[in-house]
Amino acid sequence: MPAALEKGYVFERLDELEPAPLIAPGATDDGRRRFDVRRRFDITSFGIQAFRAPSGVDVIREHDETLLGDAGQEELYVVLNGAATFEIDGESIEAPAGSLVHVQPTAKRKATARDEGTTILVVGGTPGKAYEPAPEEAREAFAAYNAGDYETALTKQLAVIEKRPNDPVARFNAGCFAARAGRADEAIEHLRRAVEINERIKELVATDGDLDSIRDDQRFAELTT
Repeated sequence: MPAALEKGYVFERLDELEPAPLIAPGATDDGRRRFDVRRRFDITSFGIQAFRAPSGVDVIREHDETLLGDAGQEELYVVLNGAATFEIDGESIEAPAGSLVHVQPTAKRKATARDEGTTILVVGGTPGKAYEPAPEEAREAFAAYNAGDYETALTKQLAVIEKRPNDPVARFNAGCFAARAGRADEAIEHLRRAVEINERIKELVATDGDLDSIRDDQRFAELTT
């Protein structure tokens, strides 16, 4: 639940926030944790979260902020404690506590903890675009997915689609959850609609392991041609 706002401000300590484990079905817990700062403080104008990891574990997983050919968020990484090695487009940067690293959307980046309990705060936003928080149901859908409850994940994702009917990624995620839940017809329909909205969804369809159960379906082949 968001922190109560009674005096025009909210005070919290990061160490006192409840961390969310990032463990997908069948994955091993490597000790990395996420702190959902934005939701805890009910922030709606910018994205902000924190990650903590043991030494040798990637605090920030390798990724860029482009999706379907479009540049998304620029991000500012603040090393709160410990130390991390950032790798940004092949260049290594040693970042002790107190370091700030600003990364553009198209740059590939990751950060590996060098000290136990290294914590990095991440602030992000898309240049020239007002921040739009994802619907709460999106978080609930992925929480259910990570717990292996694919039926609930699909139900929650359908609520996301009601709020964002023309979001191709929301449709794609629904297709993934439906495939995991054994609902091939629903999965195909969600994926078909996602491709209609943005053909570059085909790039995700071609490689996502969540869709393996329907790859032999003739209708699936039609989605990628």
